Amino acid sequence: MSYVTLPLPAVPAPHRVRLFTPDDMDGVIALYSHPEVARSLNFTVPVLRETLQTKLTGDLEAMRQGKGIRWVLSREEDPTPLGYLTLFNWSQKDRRAEVGYMVARALWGQGVMTGVLPALIRFGFEHLNLHRIEGMVNARNSASSKALIRAGFQQEGVLRGYQADGNGGGFNDMLLLALLEDAWRASVAK
Repeated sequence: MSYVTLPLPAVPAPHRVRLFTPDDMDGVIALYSHPEVARSLNFTVPVLRETLQTKLTGDLEAMRQGKGIRWVLSREEDPTPLGYLTLFNWSQKDRRAEVGYMVARALWGQGVMTGVLPALIRFGFEHLNLHRIEGMVNARNSASSKALIRAGFQQEGVLRGYQADGNGGGFNDMLLLALLEDAWRASVAK
């Protein structure tokens, strides 16, 4: 499936999304480089540019191979990246993918993901034919887990000590949340 032929998710104004391209690399690296953003995503602070360059190059390759899709969030009138959104770990056989997102620190607490998540979910179920969308969130990132729950996700479990803390603070528990297509369809039909 070619991502170029798929429609883009329709997100609420004043934001828009576009496919992530190599031209967005520096802008997305700048977002990830903010110390609080990096910590929330479990990157070692200060995050090394080479680390992010390797991650984003891998993301572009995964897109090329059809293993996920990445978008950049920006304002309608300004292409500067304000967020990085993804459906990744995509299993076409199992009709399952994981949702991931990050927004600029300046946008935290403004409900941006509460507005954008429904568009990503709709895209996953309607255009990628997913049956299940998962979200894995650091247990300390309550804002992210609340955004997923508001979008209809249910917490399915806690993966204790699942991920080494990138800043030498031991291990992080991760929350596993998921939304099934039938539950989503029932909620949007109301």
